[in-house]
Amino acid sequence: MNEFLFSDFPEVSTEDWKNQILKDLKGNPWDKVTWETEEGFKIEPFYRKEDISDLPRVYKRTNGWNVTETITSESELTDLSKKGADAVILISQGENGKLPGLKIGSSNDLERLVGLTGNLPLVVSLEEKTPTFSDSLKKLTSSHNTVFSDFDPYGSALKNGELGTEENSIGKTFASLAGTKGFSGVGIHSYYLRDAGASIGQELAYSLSWGVDYLNRHLDAGVKIEDAAANVWFWMGIGSDYFTEIAKFRAFRILWTEILNAYQVGLGESLPALIVARTSNFQFTAYDPYVNMLRGTTTAMSAVMGGADFVTVLPFDSEYSAQQELGKRIARNSQLLLRYESFLDKVEDPAAGSYYLEVLTKKLSESAWAKFQDLEKDGGFGEALKKGTIQKEISTRANQKRNALANKKEILLGTNQYPLASERHPELKSSLEVTKENINTKGQTSYLRLLPVRLSYEFDKWRNLTDNHVASGKKLPKVFLLTIGDLTMRKARAGFSSNFLGCLGYEIIDNLGFSSVKEGVTKAKEEGCEIVVLCSSDEEYATYLPEFAAEMKSQLTNSWKLLAGYPKDLITQAESLGIDDFIHMKRNIVEFMEKAQTKWIGK
Repeated sequence: MNEFLFSDFPEVSTEDWKNQILKDLKGNPWDKVTWETEEGFKIEPFYRKEDISDLPRVYKRTNGWNVTETITSESELTDLSKKGADAVILISQGENGKLPGLKIGSSNDLERLVGLTGNLPLVVSLEEKTPTFSDSLKKLTSSHNTVFSDFDPYGSALKNGELGTEENSIGKTFASLAGTKGFSGVGIHSYYLRDAGASIGQELAYSLSWGVDYLNRHLDAGVKIEDAAANVWFWMGIGSDYFTEIAKFRAFRILWTEILNAYQVGLGESLPALIVARTSNFQFTAYDPYVNMLRGTTTAMSAVMGGADFVTVLPFDSEYSAQQELGKRIARNSQLLLRYESFLDKVEDPAAGSYYLEVLTKKLSESAWAKFQDLEKDGGFGEALKKGTIQKEISTRANQKRNALANKKEILLGTNQYPLASERHPELKSSLEVTKENINTKGQTSYLRLLPVRLSYEFDKWRNLTDNHVASGKKLPKVFLLTIGDLTMRKARAGFSSNFLGCLGYEIIDNLGFSSVKEGVTKAKEEGCEIVVLCSSDEEYATYLPEFAAEMKSQLTNSWKLLAGYPKDLITQAESLGIDDFIHMKRNIVEFMEKAQTKWIGK
């Protein structure tokens, strides 16, 4: 019966679908419903069976995934399995002690902390300290059937500027960590790339090259390829580009299978990649942090549907504290919902058969493979790292994203779109100072460092000046929207101005409209406003501008005069009349924020 379920319906061709979409577009071009990825290839609004002739299998060791809890404080090591955690990441405190983490200075420390985790699978993040704990880590496999540690010289180079070990000893150390069933000691921290602003395609291509470099170092040290493949695992980042992230994880699995098969036929199928996925904080926001609950949930869904083995979600309020229980509970529960309400753990590859995702996976695979091959031709990942090629490419991409955010070509809810002007987070200051110190850290290092700086950092930095200004008991600057003239245009420009200036956290006073400019300026004076924005249509500005300038000079001499919009024919006149700035779609918001805060708050 199922075989003939749709036999009574006529077949609809691709051309028919496209014609219907064009009809619905009502004269808009087809490009209106296509989009271009960061990697430069176009994605159509729909795909059909004819668009994908080959559907490669995505190999994975087991169905489902492990809800993974990241631990930075011993107080968090209680009833983890009862809370819903399937696995644990223990973060060791760095040498300088500045970042949160567990004090693991000896094997006794490690054994004691691990004893509090039950028998859950473990990721013990010791980074460059891993070799000194090698024997202790391997012994843990007797009580925990899966144990990872994360020795990663290249990761250390990206993070700190140094390998953290002698170059000529890397292969020997890899060999010392390999060969124990249930233990993988070499973790590739590709989430460092995402936290620094790398694109999906960059993380994908660089991870492959990174992995190949490490496999070859194992082989050079005399390790069998099976043991080398079992010893390397991947700690990947998850961004908020939902479909492309799903495709990234699927593409990675497909390509890593091909790479292992090149070393030994069938190895890729018998030893699929082990992936720990972590939400990247690059697109997590400090303001309107509750939106991060949605970001965390969708990113977790991307990783699960893409095929990650372990998934850890950052708490929505992680920018303020890594140890707030509400944030950690929500992070766990978002994954439990995916398991117990969406049943995403019941199938091997939830995205399989979706023509859209299959095509996206294929295109992303082809793009990343081409980049991977270029890297290999130029000497591989390690060589590119020494030259600084990778770091520079990621920095360039991150700067492009920041510019796009500042010019509203990229939207980040709560930051440059629909900011809540009354929201206050003076406590954010300490986090911003840590980031600033990291950016300004000087000193000669062997490798260029990657800077893990949130996309919203510049917005947060300037806005937080307002929060601390208010917290110190000082007057909050006021913005007055002087709406006049054409109803549609004044409302539209008042809405845009409120959104634009809300990024500063100032008080914004909107109005229904005034019968004259003088009436509006008089009201602004009564309210004691530092900034007055004239909101009307371009056509009417020619009439209102002279009066606006005159009334402001008369009644509010020291206040800013702003114009909502950018009427090209009136710019010269407006500037001659003393208009201080124009707020419009092409105005760089961060540059404006710096100008405003320098004037009204002080740096």
